[in-house]
Amino acid sequence: MKKSQLCLVCTSKTIQENIENIEKYKDRIDCIELRADFLSPEEQSVLDKFPAFTNLPVILTIRRKSDGGVFKGTEQERRQLLKQGSRGDYAYIDLETDFRDEELEASLKSRNIKIIRSFHDLESVPGNLVKRVKKIAENKNEIPKAAVTPKSTSDLLAFFEACRELSHTEKIIIGMGEFGVTTRILANKTGSMISYCSVPGQSAAPGHLDPITMTTLYRFHRIGKHTKIYGIIGNPIHHSSSPLIHNRGLRDLMIDAVYVPFLTDDVKSFFEIANLLSIEGFSVTIPHKEEVIRHLKKTDQHIEAVGACNTVVHRGNHYIGTNTDIEGFISPLYTYFSPDEMKSMKATVIGAGGASRACVYALRKAGMTVLILNRTPAKAKKLSEEFDTQWGPLDETGFSRMKNFCDLIIQTTSVGMVPKSEQDPLAAYKFAGNEFVYDLIYNPKLTRLLERALSAGCKVLNGEEMLVAQAHLQFKLFTGRESLFKNNYLSDFMRTEIPEM
Repeated sequence: MKKSQLCLVCTSKTIQENIENIEKYKDRIDCIELRADFLSPEEQSVLDKFPAFTNLPVILTIRRKSDGGVFKGTEQERRQLLKQGSRGDYAYIDLETDFRDEELEASLKSRNIKIIRSFHDLESVPGNLVKRVKKIAENKNEIPKAAVTPKSTSDLLAFFEACRELSHTEKIIIGMGEFGVTTRILANKTGSMISYCSVPGQSAAPGHLDPITMTTLYRFHRIGKHTKIYGIIGNPIHHSSSPLIHNRGLRDLMIDAVYVPFLTDDVKSFFEIANLLSIEGFSVTIPHKEEVIRHLKKTDQHIEAVGACNTVVHRGNHYIGTNTDIEGFISPLYTYFSPDEMKSMKATVIGAGGASRACVYALRKAGMTVLILNRTPAKAKKLSEEFDTQWGPLDETGFSRMKNFCDLIIQTTSVGMVPKSEQDPLAAYKFAGNEFVYDLIYNPKLTRLLERALSAGCKVLNGEEMLVAQAHLQFKLFTGRESLFKNNYLSDFMRTEIPEM
């Protein structure tokens, strides 16, 4: 099977704007799809001229609204535009499965322009996906294309199972939407002839990444038959910076592997995907750190102590787990406090979930006295009983108790994280200015909580250093190699190599 090509989908209103975008990304892409349905009417009149402006193979597509396009004319007008465009030197023309025009198709065949015969499901992964692709593939002059929409982890599993059944069929097969992002990155693993990308801010379909992210972050063209797969599961997940860190580490050590995000709403289905794709290891984030334990063959003392898992590795045909959050959380604090200082400190932990458990465990091991506050007091109480701490509700009563536990304040919940960055879990708490505030969120770098703390004169720390520290431990477990991670690793990579989206 040939390696997958990366195709830039051109969706600008003018030919000139599309040419400029092609020139910008020409060294990162293999082919181009001109989405002529996005062109202004006057520009559509010169469709046949477009291929002459580039040396790359070009696909002509004029997509109807019902298939996710924006063409506003009649079907007859679209048909005429396709015939006009076909006079140009296109490598492919995309025609839907319900579109037939004997004259056009005979003309394309005579000029050696291949037909991509496509169908789109904007709502699901159809149960007859394999059958439909194979039916199109019976015509050797046509390349079947299926663009479907997984809306759950079980849908994504069905997609990858279909790809396995179609492993010997030349095809283009793509998962759209948030659950489908991984399918675009792993096109060389799914056997898709083409994977599509868009100019930042001009996405042609849900789930498109830009060419730089595809080629620099995920090293799309280097993914091959023997490339190992690592990843991260969570919900939400596409805000995560873990792919930035791990893929940089894999690149720096020249390891043939890729680390990809898997939006996951069902852990059991993900483990089936993991077995299907032979995933070597994965990180676990909110809200799956506790649920994932049920699916592991073996756990260690860290998981037994905190009841949460953030790292899963494949060993001996089984998946086993550990928790690197514990050391990842506590190690940045040693930059600011000595072990002896920590023993005399009193800390408040906000939250009672998996991340909180790891933090409380680490703080207690360091000798600190701890208060746990949570929106559901019963959860705070239960956690406090396990680790011999104080507890309280996340309200005025709890804030009053914090006055005696404010040497260190740790925020472990997702409140304040993108996309809900306007929120502040301690909005009613007034800082005295002598607290050290540690928010485990790293996106945004300064949450509302940390902004208020800084304004009050407090020292603050976000979750970036913890992220890098725990990732360092994960990386070694995944690859058996020492990473080159450092504290500014994430910041440097984001600033210099990945564009703003």
